[in-house]
Amino acid sequence: MHIKRFTAPTVKDSMKAIKTEFGENALILSTKRISAGAYEVVAAIDYDLSNPVNLNLADGTFGTSQTSVIPGNFGNVTLPKVQAKENPKAQSETIKRELKELRELKELCKTMISSTNTPVSEVFVKLEEELVKNGIDKRLAERILINSFSAISKDKTSDVAYLKSFMKNKISEKISVADPLGSKGIVSFVGPAGVGKTTTIAKLAAIHALKKKRRVALLTMDTYRIAAADQLKVYGKIMGIPVEVAKNTRELASYIGLHNDKDLILIDTAGRSQKDASRMRELNDIASISPKIKFNLVLSSQTRDEVLYDSVKSFNALPIDSLTFTKLDEGNVYGPILNAMILAKKPLAYLTSGQRVPEDIEIATKERLLNFFMPN
Repeated sequence: MHIKRFTAPTVKDSMKAIKTEFGENALILSTKRISAGAYEVVAAIDYDLSNPVNLNLADGTFGTSQTSVIPGNFGNVTLPKVQAKENPKAQSETIKRELKELRELKELCKTMISSTNTPVSEVFVKLEEELVKNGIDKRLAERILINSFSAISKDKTSDVAYLKSFMKNKISEKISVADPLGSKGIVSFVGPAGVGKTTTIAKLAAIHALKKKRRVALLTMDTYRIAAADQLKVYGKIMGIPVEVAKNTRELASYIGLHNDKDLILIDTAGRSQKDASRMRELNDIASISPKIKFNLVLSSQTRDEVLYDSVKSFNALPIDSLTFTKLDEGNVYGPILNAMILAKKPLAYLTSGQRVPEDIEIATKERLLNFFMPN
């Protein structure tokens, strides 16, 4: 194997030099901006996949639009940082030019990998297609694959079964699960409108109050949605647990104090658009009541791509402790759950798959998630 660093004023110029010296079978290992007007691209010929590639699966930057500039790694592509001394107009032009070069680089890398027609490249492409088909972000899929291929011996790089098992282990290292209701406490459920927060709370209340015989109180601040509080009151009456409606954070704090003797206090909140700054401030006010309040972000498993990423990034302004994904019964693509977990860097608590209370909910496990992300 021969590895060489190529430096040029633009990524495109570096790629030309690589093609001239290494030919069509070169593989790009990394690219980065080393100074204003200078880029370094590391390429290899006769690439030995047993050598490690320094990539981080969980830096959380893959989940951004390619029209945005967020410092971090897109697999083996590092987004350049704009020099602070440039004026806004110059920055804008620099960003446009660099993004164009990065898109060109991505296409050239794809061409180089696919044009080799080796067993390794064929396996790489096949596994990437499987991951993307299951809804895993293409940039994250590429990163998972590169991490896996670079960590195994060369004789295993065409063994699909072995690779899938290895990839599952790689993904397992980057995800976590946690049950925020495992001990006494207060949990506020937040998230976009229509994801099923109220039904999720009812399911959890039924499990803990009726099956586990714990003392539970339900509080709601959802006074925006018609009959939302009434819906929770009906559930509370059936289960024999108190339900309080708080019009503001002052009342919410009062009700929390009133039910201080309870094992669990579950708080329902109105659905918020991630773009509604005033409503998001209201949620931050809940966090200011007590550091004991945990926040569970409820998201729909059917939400896709940038909308999901926007929700995760906006609600991460809160001290989110865990995630819940709903509506698993409405589709059979589960990659977005992994996308959100990696971006949020938070554990997954619950999965729901229907409207039945309390049957259609389960505590998340790594085994269950891995079967979702990489089904056999």
